[in-house]
Amino acid sequence: MINMKINPDSINPLLAYRLDPGEPGLATSAPASLSIIRVLSQETGNLMAFKKEAVQNGGYVVYSKISLDMQKRGAFLAAVAGKTQAMIIYKNDGMDKIANEKNEENNIYNANDRNKDEKIEKLKILIDNLKNYKNTENDPEIKKELEDKIRYLENQLLMLKLGNYISNQNDVVLGMVFTAYF
Repeated sequence: MINMKINPDSINPLLAYRLDPGEPGLATSAPASLSIIRVLSQETGNLMAFKKEAVQNGGYVVYSKISLDMQKRGAFLAAVAGKTQAMIIYKNDGMDKIANEKNEENNIYNANDRNKDEKIEKLKILIDNLKNYKNTENDPEIKKELEDKIRYLENQLLMLKLGNYISNQNDVVLGMVFTAYF
């Protein structure tokens, strides 16, 4: 019988980790068997830091994701790296400015509304031109392409109009709120 010695480090190797520059935490090593909990706890701490920063700055996290890079190390599936992503939305700090503008200029469009109206008019003209061109075209492939483009532009036009409608409804509600407080 052959006497074989098994090296425990080959079955459960020690994994060394590095932190990203500026990332808080300790860059401690962990055996492959405990690597998932080690990396996951570091990334969870990062996510909590993102949430804390968002709350302190008047925002909130609307999306978060923790990813682990998994690889086989020794006899274990180990986490060799991790990544945390968070999308943070901040509240609009210009509410006082909006309120003052509403009181001073109740019925005047702002620049964004004018730009939307201009885009709507340009899209209408472009759609009409494409429809006219489609009617004069004889090649079925070009006609199909034009129909697809027209359909796409009509959807864009609908989205712009819907955006204007929602914006106008919000303006009415905001106007009611601001007149109630002023």
